[in-house]
Formats: sequence, C-alpha cells, structure tokens
Amino acid sequence: MKLMEKELREIASDRAFLGSILVQFITISMLLFLYDTYSEVMHSPNLKITIAVDGNNTALISKLEESGVKVVPVGEETLERVNAVINTSTGEIKTDPSNIFSGFAIAKISSVSKSISFEEALEKGNFSYSSEGLYGGNTDFVQMGYGLIIPIAVVMPAMVGLSLSIQNVLSERKKRTIELLLVSPISDFDIALSKTLPYVVSSTACGAAWLVIVMQKIPVYNIPLLIVTEFLLSFILVSLSVLISASARSIQEANVLSSLSGMALVFSILLPSSVVSAYLPTIIISRISSNYPDAEIATGLILLAVMSVLCFWFAVKGVGRMRRSYS
Repeated sequence: MKLMEKELREIASDRAFLGSILVQFITISMLLFLYDTYSEVMHSPNLKITIAVDGNNTALISKLEESGVKVVPVGEETLERVNAVINTSTGEIKTDPSNIFSGFAIAKISSVSKSISFEEALEKGNFSYSSEGLYGGNTDFVQMGYGLIIPIAVVMPAMVGLSLSIQNVLSERKKRTIELLLVSPISDFDIALSKTLPYVVSSTACGAAWLVIVMQKIPVYNIPLLIVTEFLLSFILVSLSVLISASARSIQEANVLSSLSGMALVFSILLPSSVVSAYLPTIIISRISSNYPDAEIATGLILLAVMSVLCFWFAVKGVGRMRRSYS
C-alpha cells in the first residue's frame, strides 16, 4: 500500500502527467467543437445546398427536399452553383472538390439515402433511447460521436498511462533506485501491482472525466460499463508497459516496443470486418456507449478481463526476471 501511495504522489506531481491531461482536454474539446460546429452548419436553415438529379426519382427528390436541399434537373441553369450531381441510373455522385459545400452535399445525400431513420432503427431493436441532443433526431454525425470521439476519450488516457508507466520504471532502472525494491523482501506481485495500479486508477479517472465532458454534447449510455472498460484497457496496457520496461535491454528498445503496443491498438480500428471485429476494444467501446448491453458486449468485457489478468501475470513474471538479473 505504501508503494502505491508513493507512486500516486509521484504521478500527481509529474509534469508529464499534468501536461498529458491538458493535451487530452484540448483534444477532446477540439473534437467536440468540430462535432458541434459541423452539425450546426449541417442543419442550419441558412445552409444552401443545390443538387442536380437526372430523372424523376420522386422518393429521392422528396427526401432531399425534406432535408433542406434544393433539387434541380441535370442541365438546368440556376443562379446557385450546383454542389453535386446524382446519376440515378448508375448511382454515381459527382462533386466539385474545389467547392467548399461539396462535403455538405455528400453528407446530405448519405443521410437521406438511409432506408430507415434512427428512431425507426431503435424501435426495431426494441430500444427506448431518446435522440434528444442529436439536433432533432438528425444522425449524420452519430457515427463520428460513437465511432470516434467516445473511443478516443476512453483509449487516450490508457495510452498515456502506458507511456508514463514505462518511463517510470525505465527511469528507476537508469537511476538504479529500483534495485532497492528488487533486493527487498517485497514480492514480485506487490512490486508489479505498485507499478501498475496507480497508473490504471489515474487513467480511469481521466477517462471518466472526459466522458462527463463528452456527455454534454453526445448522449452516452452505460457509463459504468464504459468506466469498467477503461479500467480493463488501462490495466492491459500498463501491465504490458511494466513487462516491456522490465524486460527491455535499453530505453530505446523499451520505447519502440511500447510504441508498437499502442499502434497495435490504434490499427485494430482499420482491420477488415470479421467475426473478431465485434470484440476489438474500440468496437466494444462504441457498442457500449450506444446500445443496450447484450451477449457480444458481455463476451467482449470478459475477454478484456481475461487479457488484463494474463498481461498482469506476464508483468509479474517480468519483474521476477528483472529481480534475478540483479541478484
């Protein structure tokens, strides 16, 4: 317990940790600002979008006009500049990349092309969530919120915990102060726990704070489960950092290995869809924040818990190997 209290005091006074909190806050604030601003512009009555459609696709034209788009036939001369052209026979959409409103036109087309609304999808899934705060039920940027901002708010503190914890152990190795611990009667388990738990608790507290901020703009569901996910993910990454820093032969090697560990988590987002996708950490976070808990979410959390136990077990073994190297 004394070791963990010492580590927590050092974390609280660590300028790198305090700086990381500022960087995380700025990052989350910028993402929410972009989410808020782009959504406001997208649904503003002052946004004038003109789309040319060939043929008489009344359903498409009706949906576009309901969303505030002016629809004109292809080839018709208008005072407004056409922001996109839809070829209904081929499904091709042409835009002018130099036109600043072309992105908004694509977003409008993407929104109205969905066969069912967000509310209808919730009803079919027997959900009872309210879309309040989503600009009158418009969900053009829900994917950005649940698929990007919330996962970043949860993953970023865990990544910072990984980086700071690995630097802590490496610093003690360099100063040779860790030898005092290794020659003491304190067990490998207690040493590993003291180097892991304080950073996990700090990361989880940061993640919970960012979720509170995100909730001001995006409806976030299952907050307790998200905090549990933050804790488990932080435990996995920080345990890996202890293992790496205890086993690495040099600071450079440890930094490279920790960077690769973090990159593996980030790149998991880019993996092609498969049966494994539902259990990737970022997908689990997205599902928890926007759905009722189900079997897949429960399975994903169990897998994260098993991974956290395994990674901590390896961290304990890493401390044991480091102790033998100093004996």
